[in-house]
Amino acid sequence: MPKLIDRYVIKELFDPFIFGLLSFSLILSASMVMFELVRAVVLQGMPLLIALKIFIFRLPSVMVYIFPMATLLAALLGFARLSKDSEVTAFRAGGISLNRLIYPVIAFGIAISLINLVFSEIVVPQANTAARNLVIESALEKAPKIQENVFVPEFNRGALRRVFYAKKLENSVLKSVIVQEFSNGILSQIINAKEALWDPEKKTWLFKNGIIYILSEDGEYKHLIRFDEQSVAIKFSPEEIFRDDSKPEEMSIIALRRHIELKEKMGEKVTGAKIHLNLKIAIPFASLVFVLLGAPLGLSPRRASSSIGLGLSIIVVFAYYVAMFFGMALGELELISPSLAAWLPNIITALISWYFINKANQC
Repeated sequence: MPKLIDRYVIKELFDPFIFGLLSFSLILSASMVMFELVRAVVLQGMPLLIALKIFIFRLPSVMVYIFPMATLLAALLGFARLSKDSEVTAFRAGGISLNRLIYPVIAFGIAISLINLVFSEIVVPQANTAARNLVIESALEKAPKIQENVFVPEFNRGALRRVFYAKKLENSVLKSVIVQEFSNGILSQIINAKEALWDPEKKTWLFKNGIIYILSEDGEYKHLIRFDEQSVAIKFSPEEIFRDDSKPEEMSIIALRRHIELKEKMGEKVTGAKIHLNLKIAIPFASLVFVLLGAPLGLSPRRASSSIGLGLSIIVVFAYYVAMFFGMALGELELISPSLAAWLPNIITALISWYFINKANQC
């Protein structure tokens, strides 16, 4: 069972943590989401109700970054209050070292990190997808919708059934289409067409000016059929193909890992996707390194003010995200591995935290 001192320290962290969540939510939601939507409403005529729904759906993606910031502020204000009232001095006089006080801080950081990880894995992808679908469905998008290099695999009970590729999708017309059909994991048929049009009534694609290649089990061509028009029952509509073009922030860790494996089999470069995969774990666990950094930094009584703590938190977080973007750039250039690129800011922050904790122990 947690000892009295552990519960006491965690209680000191909890109240400023809630304050940090509310404060940073107002700051970041206004800067990262609200301004963009206001421009869309005023300049591009987006319906206000649609803009409000998109704002709500985009908030969870902002909250992922707010959790670490709030834990940093909690540690700064919590330990500043303990230091200001000489409670840290009383603890030391009673034989309780700063290292002992760090134990509940670590537990608090791990708990917030795990909560953030679960939140970012379950809530954020669904919310981002819902926001994106609203944008697609809204009357805002009056210009033609164009998507380059459409690639959609279709599975049946886990087995690959069809691979659907088009050079371009413009509204409901596919250009330079290739469809590979599989039977029991073996390529059995290839359809190559100049273009394909979506028939909304029959829910099928009408392929035009194409060739059907029928293959034997050993991969040799058995028949070749030319056609002017041919209906192909592919279950994806144009709207679903646009929606299926998911970004890493719209995928869970498992979905993104499968996406990377599939792209690697196709021979595509996936360095950026691998960095985002590692960031999905690294960013939530920034809460742990931030709370360890905030504890020794907050020992100065001058930092007990919430405004000073808030300002210092913003400076530290700014430096962290500069390091994150620097690491991502090194990863994209393949100067370091994707995992190191994502975890580099956490490693740097952890080393700085260790230095300040040791320095505080010597005082």
